[in-house]
Amino acid sequence: MLNVESSMSLLRDPTGQRAGVLAVIRDITDRLHAENRLRTSEIRYRRLFEAAQDGVLLVDPGTCRITDANPFMTQLLDCSHEQLAGKVLSEIGLLKDEGASQEMIRRLKSEHHVRYDDLPLVSQGGRHQDVELVANLYDENGRSVIQCNIRDITKRKLAEENNNLLMAEVNHRSKNLLSVVQVVARQTARHTDPGTLVKRLCERIGCLAACQDLLVASQWQGVEVSDLVAAQLEHFKDLIGTRVLVNGPPARLNSAAAQGIGMALHELATNASKYGALSNHEGRVRILWNITRSPQTEFSMSWSEEGGPTVIPPSHHGFGRTVIGKIVEAALHGTAKVNYRESGLCWNLTAPAAFTLELNRA
Repeated sequence: MLNVESSMSLLRDPTGQRAGVLAVIRDITDRLHAENRLRTSEIRYRRLFEAAQDGVLLVDPGTCRITDANPFMTQLLDCSHEQLAGKVLSEIGLLKDEGASQEMIRRLKSEHHVRYDDLPLVSQGGRHQDVELVANLYDENGRSVIQCNIRDITKRKLAEENNNLLMAEVNHRSKNLLSVVQVVARQTARHTDPGTLVKRLCERIGCLAACQDLLVASQWQGVEVSDLVAAQLEHFKDLIGTRVLVNGPPARLNSAAAQGIGMALHELATNASKYGALSNHEGRVRILWNITRSPQTEFSMSWSEEGGPTVIPPSHHGFGRTVIGKIVEAALHGTAKVNYRESGLCWNLTAPAAFTLELNRA
């Protein structure tokens, strides 16, 4: 089937009398198909323009003024289409001033493409956003048009900043942990017989690893004291509730306190199994902790043994004594005391809650 266009004109002879009719019929099928395709294309483009989840502005290169804006752009700026029409980009806060707008136009005319990866944008209601701007200059039926695509990157930028902070924190914590391992390795080598060095070093690093596992499991939101005690006394879990008595209120230690107390508990348990209350079949250990709130909030913890071999105060102190003393004191800004009672060793720790606990979760 063809689409045709017809025209008719009257023919006259030299005397002016009607001589006939001239009929012209043109095949306009191709032209109509082209017009339909163009109309369909325009409808599709308009639908995309209206539904786009990025802001879109059309700008006249000659006047640098906005000729059209899609709905998402009006949402970004908290204003109507009418309020945008006729304005230059600097007037809507997209570029800092009219000079910047002119510079963008100049670049577009020479390069046909301009990109700004990070621009501030303040809506009419005062909402601050970060946007990405991509502008293209193209020809539309012999007329130059600038299309600006504006993407809200506020959430993406915030996520990137959070990732950077997270990586910095991971780096910081890793360095701290490696520093602790370095001290443990150096002091273990200094105070341990070469024949047992590897074994003792592995045990102490294993103690640190157990603390790390708890911290990671809690997403670095602190470690319950009861969980830390259970982790460090894993080898004596069958004795907990009988020969090892554990009691204290719910309390979450921060990461530094968990590492310091975890290492102290490991050293105390190791000493008890070799020389103290857990080296025979009758000895008992009490592990208690508490939080007092007057005059200032403090965390206290004790390890007391009884029923083991008679305690003889050591003639010299090794690294284990440093761990349950100076190291835990430094980690918690507190005080640790060791009493070599004849009936059994007693260790008492007191520290400000501000340096020890996740206070909002204690």
